[in-house]
Amino acid sequence: MQRDKDQEHKRYVRLVGEKLRRLRTDRGMSLQEVCDRSGGSFVVSTLSAYERGKRSLSLERVLELAEIYGVSPTALVEVEESAELTPNLSRNRPLRIHLDHLERLTDEERRPLENYLEFLRNLRNDHGSQILTIRKDDLEYLSGLYGLRPQVLKERLESEGIIEQ
Repeated sequence: MQRDKDQEHKRYVRLVGEKLRRLRTDRGMSLQEVCDRSGGSFVVSTLSAYERGKRSLSLERVLELAEIYGVSPTALVEVEESAELTPNLSRNRPLRIHLDHLERLTDEERRPLENYLEFLRNLRNDHGSQILTIRKDDLEYLSGLYGLRPQVLKERLESEGIIEQ
């Protein structure tokens, strides 16, 4: 029983670490830049240990990193979506993204989405259409970039007319 709890804890710490690394790299920051922005609160080796899942974050550290990355503290530690939080995403129908509506987002909001959609277009060799379909898995990945729940990101993009309702 204790062994299972220990394994689950290690898995959770690793997933949070992966999320930290993704947030940092998506912002184009090095480990040293994060440490510099922390005002010396972090050192590279400690931050690296968090990202590799070798060290657990304290609440104080979660708050500091959330501020540096511009996300909510809960966004840093949420690593799985439960079924009741994403009822509208349980259907595996593709979502249609209107590429010509991306300019409705701020530059900061638009950049991660544009980069990922460009990656998909290159992967699919689909450069002509102004509508691109994405799957639930794609939305879940994107939501991790934004530090939001998939349903919240979907609703935000729907409100701007980027995803068809």
